[in-house]
Amino acid sequence: MQPYQEEYIANLRQIAALTQRETPGQTSFEAYCAQLHETGALVEQIAKRSMELLRGHLFPVLDELFQADAATVGELEEFSSQLYNGQAELDVGLFCQIRQALLTLARQKKDRAAMIRHLYWLGMGRNSLCGKLVGIPFENIAKYMTRMRLCFTEAAAYLKYYDQIEDTDTRGYILRSRANISLGQFNSPGEKIRLVKGTLQILQDKEYQEKAPGLPWDRFIFLTHQNMASSISYSREKVMTPQDMADIMESAYIVYQRRFEEAEMQGRQPPTKSAFAYFAIEYYCGLYNLDTLLSKVESLMDAADPADYSTDGMYAMISLPAFYSQYLQQYPDQLPRRKEYVEGLYRRTLDYVEAFPNPFSSSSLFLYLRQLSHTYVGTDSQTPYSTFLQRILLRFAPETYVHSQMVGAGAKALCALIMDEEPTFFDDIESICALSDPEEKRQAVLDYAMGCGAFHDVGKINMIELYSQTARQWFDEEYEMARLHTIAGGQLLQPRSSTTRYTPAALGHHTWYDGSHSNSSDYKRLQCPERQMVDVIALVDWLAAMTHQGAAYTGREMTFDEAVRAAIELEGKRFSPLLTAWLRDRRAADRIRFAFDQGRIDAYRQMYDDAYTSPSSPESS
Repeated sequence: MQPYQEEYIANLRQIAALTQRETPGQTSFEAYCAQLHETGALVEQIAKRSMELLRGHLFPVLDELFQADAATVGELEEFSSQLYNGQAELDVGLFCQIRQALLTLARQKKDRAAMIRHLYWLGMGRNSLCGKLVGIPFENIAKYMTRMRLCFTEAAAYLKYYDQIEDTDTRGYILRSRANISLGQFNSPGEKIRLVKGTLQILQDKEYQEKAPGLPWDRFIFLTHQNMASSISYSREKVMTPQDMADIMESAYIVYQRRFEEAEMQGRQPPTKSAFAYFAIEYYCGLYNLDTLLSKVESLMDAADPADYSTDGMYAMISLPAFYSQYLQQYPDQLPRRKEYVEGLYRRTLDYVEAFPNPFSSSSLFLYLRQLSHTYVGTDSQTPYSTFLQRILLRFAPETYVHSQMVGAGAKALCALIMDEEPTFFDDIESICALSDPEEKRQAVLDYAMGCGAFHDVGKINMIELYSQTARQWFDEEYEMARLHTIAGGQLLQPRSSTTRYTPAALGHHTWYDGSHSNSSDYKRLQCPERQMVDVIALVDWLAAMTHQGAAYTGREMTFDEAVRAAIELEGKRFSPLLTAWLRDRRAADRIRFAFDQGRIDAYRQMYDDAYTSPSSPESS
């Protein structure tokens, strides 16, 4: 690799190390805050240097790649493999940019082998990005799935030239691409099942095998059976046909038997994932009832080792509870007698994820967390869903957590001024209007403002890796995907009693006052009784982002006074004129600025206190 490439990789790893949450030890709170500021400044410096490397070296090469020599092209491919290799993710967004450029060059040169290889890897990178879209309605993410599948579909189309292609690796990329067409989400499991069946027919064809004896055929076939076994639907009555279940059952049995035999030879238990797939499909085939299935799943979860941070350990401790919760969502009659068990399960899972070492080295961790976040079943326990979400943000997305606390504090400050002057301002909200006592009403508004601020960005849980990517500014596709955090937030908050009232703030805080630039079709301002509070969150969120986060994503950061002036210029367009009018009052602006500072300090205090009480801290053991 080129020196700038090696430096960029080193910068990524340094930023990841700097942003890991560490126990403050005996450090005072003041020293802890100073350390956070020092670390933040260092990260900003490293990120600035990383952008200089990309602008000064990489982007010019990509722009003129058709003129590059073979050595430069090879270095770019090696660089991209360091950014993402199908397992570890350092910078998938940049990986995709490089692979797209290399693909364009291969097309220009009519280099078939290179085209197939780059199509495969570009598809893998886009599949990794699609993994951030768990829980978001399919209609909102279909285009991303299509982009990913088109890469694999094009590469797989070269199967018709299989006999002409003598290179074993290229043949392998064609077959792997054919198998990967079935990755990602589908409208129905039947679509995926048919694709996987077609792949199995190809892989089991002796003619293909004899022409490429050097390929790991047994592994290809086994992984394809694994993919089939993962096609289980949780609504069998609606979307799974008897033939679908038979196909999945066959593959689940093959996978389970293989894993069972391997485990027996090694003197250990079969992998949890294989066992669950087998149990689940037995249930779908009518071999036993739901209660029996849930009991079997509970046994698997109870046997999980809370100190096992392997992929199978993560599956047992996080993903399997997510699937277990999904069954309870769909069959709520099962919940009452399992309430105590569920409460203990969530506490154990939270302890596990909070103690996780080097979390950003594992993409599986965040995939499984996304699954659990979207299937979590509220029980009004010691760990309500609102607490769970806050814990996840605090542990894995501290910048988002701090920003959200600042927005809550700023919104509370603005609402306090509004309520002093116009006590009926929020009376479209039924729960607020119903309060007759002025002080009780005022406090309810302030509490609601704080809650809306705290949860407005919770959909970023879906994109923890993207928002933790602070080594460079985002690419257009990343901006586009990040906009989905409003929809993800709505999906997380709306179904659960402890968070449902904050749903409008999550859905609507990026919708402009004039109705334009909406991130979510589910938020229609004029039809929303909570619109005045959403307007507050939208304004305060923008002020906080421009003054404290702008540089990380856009390369542009404003002073608070600059942001205030810019917000006033957007009056009646992006922001409500009823609110920007307050910004013209110096006292109001100063209160919001002070609230931002106080909100940040309060968030730091929570992070500081939490570090002593988390399972990973020495004091808590």
